[in-house]
Amino acid sequence: MNDPFIQSEWRSLCKRVHGCACTLANDKSEEKIFESQAHAFASSEPPHRYSELLAKVAEAAHLAVKWQSDVVHDSEDHWIDEASDESFPASDPPAFTSTHA
Repeated sequence: MNDPFIQSEWRSLCKRVHGCACTLANDKSEEKIFESQAHAFASSEPPHRYSELLAKVAEAAHLAVKWQSDVVHDSEDHWIDEASDESFPASDPPAFTSTHA
């Protein structure tokens, strides 16, 4: 049975997943990966019943949470790398003089 409401909601969900993929990505390579996953989601078998639509909504939510987690970890790694770059180099330690006890 092709329910117009379910078809409409499915199309809307697929658009939102694609939008989320573009919005969450930090750079072009990440956007390409997220878009590929969003396309795979949208290309899957469309739901025919309301319960199947709800399962697809849950699947989309899990995908978006995964993308957010990937972005957060990338951001944390960036801050760690930046802090390491800004610390004084090991080849230039503080001077030790006889005035230090």
